[in-house]
Amino acid sequence: MPVNNLATGGRTVHLTQPVQLQQYTTEQLTMNNIFRVGRWKQNSDISDELSTLKARLPEYCLSSRSLNTRKKYQYASNAFCKWTKIHNITPLPSSDYTVSLYLIHISQNAKSASKINEVIYAISWAHKLAGFNNPCTSELVTFVNEGAQRKLGHFITKKDPITPDILQKIVHTYGHLNSNLKDLRTVCMCLLSYAGFLRFSELVNLRGIDIKIYSTHANLNLAKSKTDIYREGRDVIISRTNLVTCPVCMLERYLKLASITSNSDEFMFRSVNFCKSDNSYKHRSTSPLSYTRAREILLSSLQSIGLDSKKFGLHSLRSGGASAAAAAGVEDRLFKKHGRWKSDTAKDGYVKVSLKDRLSVTNNIGI
Repeated sequence: MPVNNLATGGRTVHLTQPVQLQQYTTEQLTMNNIFRVGRWKQNSDISDELSTLKARLPEYCLSSRSLNTRKKYQYASNAFCKWTKIHNITPLPSSDYTVSLYLIHISQNAKSASKINEVIYAISWAHKLAGFNNPCTSELVTFVNEGAQRKLGHFITKKDPITPDILQKIVHTYGHLNSNLKDLRTVCMCLLSYAGFLRFSELVNLRGIDIKIYSTHANLNLAKSKTDIYREGRDVIISRTNLVTCPVCMLERYLKLASITSNSDEFMFRSVNFCKSDNSYKHRSTSPLSYTRAREILLSSLQSIGLDSKKFGLHSLRSGGASAAAAAGVEDRLFKKHGRWKSDTAKDGYVKVSLKDRLSVTNNIGI
């Protein structure tokens, strides 16, 4: 998989024999000569009638992964190719011995175990695409991977979850009747994230057309969600509580002040500027807030109500809503569906168990 065959700077790549392919940009293409080896050498005598379908095979294979995933695989694969070229080793197909040595090589400079996993996924996918045996499934690679994970593993301090009491303080500080657009944006972001167990990407990609408000609830249609790999869309139902922290009531106030209608395709949460002419805040761009800016907004609001902002992050809102639902005994099936988790392990990672619940284990074992 020679690295110099890949285009840079957005230029197109022309793939030639034995498989005639369409042109693909570097963002669409992972490693171009995957489609020149292995299974791609077969069926070269295919009829002209089927040649058009054959030419689209790489396109469909690449589409089996998201654009961001393909970019990660491309980066990891390029690094592996450079290393094998230095040592005069064939990268595709590769042996489990070669992969194991490379894992040891990158683990010496890697700062987290995720780097190891990224390499394994990339090499595995390349071999699967080409139709070669996957070297990453061997016991040798498994042993080396586990060893690297142990060596690179470190204690992770999770951020504290946001609680209803914290949200009440945020509402009282930023959500009063005369609040401006900037302050209502802060409150609305917090309440929606908490109530809908929203990931940051789900929150900032919300548009006016994604929101339907009814007398009893609001329906948020998530056009793009981490676990919705086929982009079927996910609906999140948020109840109208009519409390001071009611997310639906706050959403209505924010939409009205921001002049965002139900048929608008504008992103809800954007940057704002203060306009001296009418002494108010206005949206200044069409792009959604960045992760960094959204995090700054949350941490600043927490600091202003007397909390240590270092203990929290954007995930604290999703974690807080999940923890509160778990403590309230929400049915597991509904809990999992509301948070859009694919597995119980992923779901349980967001729930912080209270001391009272942990004490109940010993209190209920008959001693």
